[in-house]
Order: sequence, then C-alpha cells, then structure tokens
Amino acid sequence: MKKIFLLAILAIAVCGCGSHSHDHESNAHAHAHIHGFTAYTDSTEFFLQHEGLQVGHKSCITLYATSLPSFKPADTAVAEARLEVGGKSQSMKANAGEKGVFHFDFVPEASGEGTLAVKLGNDEAHFHIGVHAHGAEHDHGEESHSGHGDSHGHAGEAHEHSHGHDHDSHQHAHGECDGAHAHGDAHAHGHHSHSHAGHGEATDGKPGDVAFSKEQSWKIDFATAVARKSSFGGTVKVAARVEATPGNFTTLVATVSGKVQYVGNLVTGKETGAGEPLFYLEGSDVTENDASVKFAEAESSYEVAKADFERKKLLFADKIVSERDYQSSEAAYRQAEARYMSMKRNYGGGRVILKSPFKGYVTTLLVSNGDYVTPGTPLATVQREGDMNITAELPVRYAPQLQNIASVNIELPSGRVFSLEDAGGHVQAVGSSVNSCNMIPFTLSARNIANVVPGSVVTLYITSSTIGELNVVVPRTALVEEMGAFFVFVQNSPVSFEKRSVEVGATDGASVKILKGLTAGERVVTKGAVALKLSQGAGALDPHAGHVH
Repeated sequence: MKKIFLLAILAIAVCGCGSHSHDHESNAHAHAHIHGFTAYTDSTEFFLQHEGLQVGHKSCITLYATSLPSFKPADTAVAEARLEVGGKSQSMKANAGEKGVFHFDFVPEASGEGTLAVKLGNDEAHFHIGVHAHGAEHDHGEESHSGHGDSHGHAGEAHEHSHGHDHDSHQHAHGECDGAHAHGDAHAHGHHSHSHAGHGEATDGKPGDVAFSKEQSWKIDFATAVARKSSFGGTVKVAARVEATPGNFTTLVATVSGKVQYVGNLVTGKETGAGEPLFYLEGSDVTENDASVKFAEAESSYEVAKADFERKKLLFADKIVSERDYQSSEAAYRQAEARYMSMKRNYGGGRVILKSPFKGYVTTLLVSNGDYVTPGTPLATVQREGDMNITAELPVRYAPQLQNIASVNIELPSGRVFSLEDAGGHVQAVGSSVNSCNMIPFTLSARNIANVVPGSVVTLYITSSTIGELNVVVPRTALVEEMGAFFVFVQNSPVSFEKRSVEVGATDGASVKILKGLTAGERVVTKGAVALKLSQGAGALDPHAGHVH
C-alpha cells in the first residue's frame, strides 16, 4: 500500500512537470511580436512584417507588394532584399509564392542598427532595422528610438501583435518562413507615422482598429490616398442638360410632295450608316408636286438647258451671240444640271429616297408611316457621336463667380465624376445678360464623356478661383455616411484602419473639405470604405491579442 501511494505521488509530479513545461513553451510562443513597416514609391506600396531579428537565428521577413494606382498585387516574379548591419551585408532573392507576396529568410551576422533595402523591379524601398544580440530579451514595451532621433520610429523597434484567432481577415505569411504566421490584422504599440516615397517607416495599428488583410483589399476595388491641404473658392452646384452640338445632328426634310414610306423597321434609336436609306417619298393621287412629275420636270429642264447652252457656246465662238447671252445660258444649264443630278441620285422606281447624311442614330421620328408631306416637311432627326453641349441656368447672384471660374466638375447620373479637362471640354459661353426666366445661361462643350446620351441631366460643380483658407481635402469617395454623420477610415498600417468621425464642408463633386477630424498627411481609404464598414464588427483589433500560432 505504501509503495502504491509513493508511485501515485511520483506520477502526479511527472504530470505536473510536463504541464509546466508545456505552459512555459506556450507562454514563450505567445510572446512573439509582429513588426510592420510601410513605404511608398510612385508605383508600389511596400509592406513588410517580421517577428524580430536576432543574431544567428533565422528571421522571416514577409513582403506584401501592391501595385499603384490599381492597389492590386504586384505582378513581379522576383524580389530582392539586402540587409546591412554592423558592417555586414547580406543579400537574398525570393520568388513570389503567391502573387505579390515574398518571403525572405535572413540569419543576421551582426547586431545593432542597420538598413534593409527591398527591390521590386525598378522600385526600391529602404527601411531602418534593428538586430538584437544573441540571447537578448525581446522588449514588450513601447516603441523605442535609436540615436538618430527619427521621430517616425525604426523598423525592429515598433512591435505589432498578431491575432491568434483564425478568421477571414487574418493575413497569413506561410511558405518559406518556417513557423512564421504574420497576421494581417497585426497592430503595434507606439506612435503612428507616415511613410514617404521610397523611405520605409514603422506603421502601427491601434486598439479598436478595423483589420482588413492585403488579400481582402486585393480582391475588391480598393485604394488609399493622402489627405492634402487645398483651397476651394465658392462652389456652385447646379443641374444641367446634355445636348449634341449643332454640327453633330441634322433634320431630314421632304424634298418633294408624296406619301412617306419607312425603309425597313425604322424606330427611334436605330443606328444608321452614312448614305443608308431611311424614307421613300412615293407618288400619290395628288399630281401636283408628285415625285415622278417633279423628276420628269427636272429631267426635261436639264435637257433643254443643256441643248441651249451647247448651241450658244458654238455661236459665241463665232461672235454671233453676246457674251451676256452665253453666260446666261451657262448659268441656267448649271442650275438645271444640279437639280436634276440631285434628284437622280435619290430617285428610283418612281419614288424619292431620303438617306442618312452620316453614321449615327435616329433620335426623333417626326412623321408616321403613310403620312402625306410637302416639300420642307421635317421627317426625322439624325445624330452622330461627337461633342456635346452641357447647358445650365444659374440665378443672377452667381454672376461674379461665373466671371472667375477655376474649375468645373461634371457628375453623371451614375455618380461618376469627370473634371472638365478629363471630359476634353471647355467653357463655351457665359451669358452676359439674363434670359426670360431671369437666369444666366451657362454652356460647356465636352467631348470625352462615356455612356452619356443627349437629353441626360448631369450635375455641375462650378468652382471660382477666389482665394480662401486652406482646408484638409480628401476625395469624396472616402466619405461613408452613417445615420446622418460622416466618417472616414484612416490607415494606421496597410492592414489596420481607424474609423474616424469627421465634419465635412463644401464639395466640388470630386473632393470634399474636412473641417474637423483629419490632419493633412494622413492616409485614408478612398475606395472600398463600405467593405471596411461591413467588416468592422468582426475585424476590430484586440489590444490584448498577442498570440502567434
């Protein structure tokens, strides 16, 4: 019995040691930190993540490369990295395991502060990086700065924690880096900083940020932009109508009397080719001005005028008739010839054919099939693609602003916004007096507005060039409305976004003033903000989550 009791105590001790060892191992594993750094060039966003570098230990560095301005994964097969610390230089190439994702396994040879240069095609970004000495404790505390005094923070010093929970917003860096799971919703302690082109800086998430992985942003229409300071003058918003310019439409009219016969299935909106027959004018019981009668008269007049001209031409050569008589007969002949040839081109089978003057489409049918018409009766309007006039009417109080226009933006019914320059347009006319409705007419001419048909109503934002106070300005697409309030998503790192309430001011259709809540230089989401809003409930960052599984 005593022996059994001793064996039981020993078994409990063994189990207790095993449990302690596992807990110690788990705790050591749980204290891994993720460092995040971001740099921008004109064409690439570089986003790096790693768990800290230590001399003599393999350190996984993961690069997420995003092509700008599409914000899709960079279509480059190979990336290069060069680590320089303590006089030691190490270089490595990595193939894209997934499109836009590269893994580098470095074993640092020296400790201290150094640089990491990452090259992708013709783009290169440089990051300040720190390597710990062998056996050095991994600091859990706040971000520290090196002796360089860089207020932005240094790579290797800002510590980002990754979530250990497996959900769709996690950014996994699997592949060549053994055991490194760098989650895209990682966040860091420390002060947020902004990157400059080609210069990498530590980018930190904050507790409560919305997590949105690179894989998620690559799958949707996503973009970010830096808030800037700008000055709007007074901006006038007004509805305007789009119409074809006079040179791009014409009205077909009857040349003779007759009964209208449509050619084929003629309907409004039908596309037409240049010279394509649209109407026949056929003879009727009314003989006066009948097509066949008119053609016979034109042919007879032509033959008589031709014979008279040829006879007088011979007589004039013999000085028998005067020069005046000769010229008179020539003029009569030319007129008769022109009329006859015109009718001949459009006459056949006892009827006159009316054709489309150019490639375009029928915008209006003004007569019905079978109607009787007389010469000059409008039959249809035909229009072709080309320049368009956009016409608005403004109250008299806006007259001073119309005399000092800085820019005009055009918002289509779809919500898409064109600047006047993008539309290939210019200000055509500003009324110098009011019309019968006591309004000032204002007309633009535009060329390159896709999918807008004449008759459409668009919105104009007319901005004057008066100098005003500088305000923070962001693209209007960055705004998300919620219960009457506006907010934007501010990027704290390429995978971590802060939902921030803002107070908005005037808009020119493309951009909007931010009166409160945002600082110039902060980067905001300009496309995809609605997707972030939808994911914010499931993707908020937990300040206590620091486990890396």
